[in-house]
Amino acid sequence: MEGQLGLYSENEIKVALIYADSKMTDAFKRLADRAGVQTFTTSATLEEAAALACQIEASFDVILSRGGTAEYIRKAVNIPVVNIPVTFSDVLRVLYTVRGKVKEVAFFKYGEKLQSVQFIEEICGVKIHEYLFTNHQEIKKSMQDALNRGINVMIGGIVIVHFANQMGAKGVLVECGEETVSRALEEAMHVARVRKAERSRSARIEKVLDSIAEGIIVTDHQNRITIFNASAERIFHIQGDTAIGKSVQDVIPNTRMQEVFKSGNAELAQLQEVMGGIIATNRIPILLDGKKIGVVGTFEDVTKIQYLEELIRKKIYSKGFVARYAIQDILTKNVKMIELKQKAEQYATTESTVLIQGESGTGKELFAQSIHNASKRKSGPFVAINCAAIPESLLESELFGYEGGAFTGAKKDGRPGLFELAHKGTIFLDEIGEIPQPLQARLLRVLQEKEVRRVGDNRIIPVDIRVISATNKDLKKRVEEGQFRDDLYYRLNVLNLKIPPLRDRLEDVPVLAIDFLKRFSVHIPYDTVVKEMGKVLASYNWPGNIRELSNVMERFALAISYSPNQKNWSEILNKLIDMDLADGNTISLKINLHQELKASVYQFEREIIKRMLDIYSQDYIAVAEKLNIGRSTLWRKLQSERKEH
Repeated sequence: MEGQLGLYSENEIKVALIYADSKMTDAFKRLADRAGVQTFTTSATLEEAAALACQIEASFDVILSRGGTAEYIRKAVNIPVVNIPVTFSDVLRVLYTVRGKVKEVAFFKYGEKLQSVQFIEEICGVKIHEYLFTNHQEIKKSMQDALNRGINVMIGGIVIVHFANQMGAKGVLVECGEETVSRALEEAMHVARVRKAERSRSARIEKVLDSIAEGIIVTDHQNRITIFNASAERIFHIQGDTAIGKSVQDVIPNTRMQEVFKSGNAELAQLQEVMGGIIATNRIPILLDGKKIGVVGTFEDVTKIQYLEELIRKKIYSKGFVARYAIQDILTKNVKMIELKQKAEQYATTESTVLIQGESGTGKELFAQSIHNASKRKSGPFVAINCAAIPESLLESELFGYEGGAFTGAKKDGRPGLFELAHKGTIFLDEIGEIPQPLQARLLRVLQEKEVRRVGDNRIIPVDIRVISATNKDLKKRVEEGQFRDDLYYRLNVLNLKIPPLRDRLEDVPVLAIDFLKRFSVHIPYDTVVKEMGKVLASYNWPGNIRELSNVMERFALAISYSPNQKNWSEILNKLIDMDLADGNTISLKINLHQELKASVYQFEREIIKRMLDIYSQDYIAVAEKLNIGRSTLWRKLQSERKEH
């Protein structure tokens, strides 16, 4: 429906494509028609595209564009903008068109650099000079630089082709493959659905606020009224449209909401005179990341709104706790793994706790989900939590929930914990070895008594749950070291599964590799290719286990997608594995041979931790998991280094 605005029904997803590539437009229309999405397409780039987007944004849920044009549009509009990325396969495809014709090309990209340039150069035999740009002036300057270097082929988007032709060079367009457009359209549809759901949620909340008996007034950081519900209109005899946007003290002179904002202290269960009558009121500052952003005032009985919000919250939390995998999804030819699958089927018939042990990436949660889906609890929730991924200060409230006002920043009506949300289902406690000792006693009580008590509350809440836990640590050793309660260990370890690492079941590598390649839709003779690569697959020890194998197969699939006639499968796989080892995953270090061994080990540890923190953008939790050490151990090593300095 090109060029037609405002003709769509409320429930339809409306996506606009603003770009100047006719092939992309054709693919977009075809895919959108197939998906039942209403579309609008137009040809424009950069500043012109941004101006056009401002004119049409009110009629659409999301806008699709590419590169610099997408960034220009994103800065100009208030609706979501999805970027159609320049993918590895798109670049590989366009370079194959110039392969053998030129030795060097200039590649232009908006914003961030292209990944795996060296690998692409090796595959295509073409030297790539990469230029980044943010505006037209930078494009022209970079093209002149390329021409001065004797490079006459300019590769990039539609703008690059336009300028290249103007400057007497050959412009080559990086066209989107249909699969790239398809993924971008799927993302746009997802964003549109989420946005519609959020608008629907806001409308429901507004309806709730207007339907309750209590008056609700919310002010912003300038004490201006942003919410004034129907009950507030009734109580104060003021229309909401009249009140919203005005200073609260101008509308309600004796409100004291501005004083609460200044002090940051809540005023609860206060009496206030309004229109000759007395009402009960609560005035509570609104904090975001510790900063005051407004105040909410409630009038009359607060218990009803607390009850309604509790129902809404439980409805939200009940979504998404679903186990996706079954026992038949566990692929293996290994005798020990086959026995583990049989054990999992037996364990599913019981209600006993299960402890799953294995290295990171071996598929512990896959087994946990499979046991749940084979049990009588399969229609109930499957709630998973990584105990190492949540700070100790928050883990207790996440597991057990909390009562309103239990601690600073707590929601006033509290929140249910994951044990409550897992009622009638299964809770999966991953990285159980990282749970702090003070919580171990509380977890033991849950296992023994089948009941929980929220933080800050005296009420006992019975729960009907099954507990499955997992660890990549030696829990028995941690018990001996006094870091893990022995009674909790034996409660968790009634039934046990020990998953071997991938290096100990190499016969599974081809089976899994074929499955991954099929998932990535690579049209090759799977059995033949994987058989040829057998020596390479078997010679690597796969420290990242199944997760690493999946990543390598995905990169392998991309690398061969546009060269189906080549037969050097093992060579490509070897390069990908070598990239894993060399691309930031190794370090070299000069060690003084005359220093003590302990000092050398400490030096190695320090450099490894520093490099890993750089790789994972200072994400301490991810680094601790990757190094297979506890967060407290990582923190202690960092602290000792800082003290040294």
